Amino acid sequence: MPEEIFVLFVLMVLSFFGLTMMSMILRHRRKQRGTTGSTSDSSLTTSKLETMMRRAVEDATAPLAANIEDLEIEVVKMGSSSKQLAAHETSTRISLDDQDEVLNVEPVMAGSKTKS
Repeated sequence: MPEEIFVLFVLMVLSFFGLTMMSMILRHRRKQRGTTGSTSDSSLTTSKLETMMRRAVEDATAPLAANIEDLEIEVVKMGSSSKQLAAHETSTRISLDDQDEVLNVEPVMAGSKTKS
């Protein structure tokens, strides 16, 4: 009887070893086919990609948004734009028709409002 148990034990160990080796070989082949085969099983999903793109755009535009907010605060401090437009003399304004082009425009120096 102990001989039979020993033989069964040896058969169990050999079959376990054989099945383990076969499993490892099949897993290795499956892995090799998966990496060289199709790329349909991408680890990056569409939602992750959209999130990454949104974050990149927000990071890139954050300084611009801060600058715009600063400019808006300055405009509010300076007063409304209608008051500023009224301060300019009408004689210095250029009237343009739809077909006219402005070729040379000289910059206007900001300074005192007194005429020299």
